[in-house]
Amino acid sequence: MTTVQEPTGWQLHHHEKLFFHAASGAPTLRIKFFHYPAYRQRVIVNQPPAHCKLRTKQPNAFYFFQQNVGTRGVISFERIVSIYPQPSTIPLSISWGRISDIPRSLQQKYRQSFSYWPIRSPEFEKISQEQWFSTDDVRNWVKDASMRITQEIHYPEKQEKRLGADQALRTHRGDCDEFTDFFITLARMRGIPCRRLTGYFIHQINNEAEPHAWAEVFSPTKGWITIDIALRNIGKHTQYYVIRKLEEFNPALRDYQLLKQTSPLHYHWELPPPSVTLLE
Repeated sequence: MTTVQEPTGWQLHHHEKLFFHAASGAPTLRIKFFHYPAYRQRVIVNQPPAHCKLRTKQPNAFYFFQQNVGTRGVISFERIVSIYPQPSTIPLSISWGRISDIPRSLQQKYRQSFSYWPIRSPEFEKISQEQWFSTDDVRNWVKDASMRITQEIHYPEKQEKRLGADQALRTHRGDCDEFTDFFITLARMRGIPCRRLTGYFIHQINNEAEPHAWAEVFSPTKGWITIDIALRNIGKHTQYYVIRKLEEFNPALRDYQLLKQTSPLHYHWELPPPSVTLLE
């Protein structure tokens, strides 16, 4: 019998580019883009992007690029990174603690309402009146919320743009973004700290890196726990998750952002998914 070798990590080769054309002059460009944080994974930069400086602002890491450029051109942000995810499992067979034991100050910290996480939405208020919603056990509440969300969004359906929780509830459509935003909205309404993670899910068959979003909830006894409603994964952070950024108090951090230009500029990004090599 052949034993399948589980990967210990992944090498990701990025080929992102910025194409630009300035109306006049030679502009100075300042660009920020997210790197892989040292959270639930070990990160090794094999080839850094040229002319960039790495910065860390917990829990995220990112690169800055600042340079005087010509009136038109292409900037390459090619880089190679090795990621070694650190799998962990919080079983559903053990207690995750009680919601009422989460410090009130921490609950309030994660109760902001945003367009993607509309915790004051009248439609979500109706859901909060359902009997299951008042459950105090974190584990059971998460299980019930997962079932309730999959009743509303029947199966993952790829969207051209992120819809947000309210629109997902109205249309019963969504992909990993909508499953995650729906769950975060409900969790924050219930007083459970919850945040969004984005990055890649590596497919086992072809090692393809698919852009992906999922959530984490805070347990007063177990800390942050992975919750991926779209992939029906509750409690398991596996080696197939690669984290690029965490969104806690801004639900829409852009992977790439042009922070400054000193001349009017026409530009577009070329941002293909990275090519992936398995590290055994």
